[in-house]
Amino acid sequence: MAFYQRYVFPWILDKVMQHPRLMQLRHELLAGVQGEVLEIGFGTGLNTLAYPHQGLRLHALDVNPGVARRARQRLRKFPLRVEHATLDGQSLPFADESFDVVVSTWTLCSIPDVARALAEIHRVLRRDGTFLYVEHGLHGDAAIARWQHRLTPVQKRLGDGCHLDRDIDALLRAAGFDTSDSRRFSADGLPALFGYMYQGRARRQDSPQRG
Repeated sequence: MAFYQRYVFPWILDKVMQHPRLMQLRHELLAGVQGEVLEIGFGTGLNTLAYPHQGLRLHALDVNPGVARRARQRLRKFPLRVEHATLDGQSLPFADESFDVVVSTWTLCSIPDVARALAEIHRVLRRDGTFLYVEHGLHGDAAIARWQHRLTPVQKRLGDGCHLDRDIDALLRAAGFDTSDSRRFSADGLPALFGYMYQGRARRQDSPQRG
C-alpha cells in the first residue's frame, strides 16, 4: 500500500476534495481567520484557496509526504509565508498555548489515535483560541450509520485511514471542547455515506478527559 498512499491516493484526494460544495465549506469556515494559525492535515493545500491573504501566520502539517509534494506547488502561489512540515498531528512540536486558531478540514476522520490528536490540539490552543473544523462523520440516520460501520474497514484501506463513522462532536466534547457553536447537516450533492458534515467553532472548555 505504500505506493498507493504516496502516489495514487494524493491524486485521488486532490480531485475529490475540489468538489464545489466542499470548496464552499472551506471558504465559509476560513473567512476572517487571523493570528497564529495551525492547520492539521494540510493535504494538497486546497485551503490556501480559502485563507485570507493577510493577518495570519500559518503553520501547516500533514503526515503523508505524497500530498506534501502537491501542497508545495500551491504554496508557491500563496502570498504569505507558510511553515509547512511533514509531521504527525498526534504529537505536535509546539509549546502549550501557541496558537490563536487550529484548523482541521476532513482530517479527524483519518488520524489513527484521534483522541490523542485532539488532546494535542487542546494543549497548543490558547485559552481564548478557536478550533475551526469541518469533517464528515457518523450520520444522524441510524440505517445509514449502520452501513457506515460496515463499510469503514474498506474505506480505511482506500482512503488512507479514513473512517466513515466517527462522531466528531462526541470526540470533541471528550477532549474538553465546547461544541455549542456547531452544526450537523447533509451536504448537497454528496453521497449520504460520505456527506454528513460536522462544522463548527469549538472553544477550549475543560481539561481533556484521560482514558
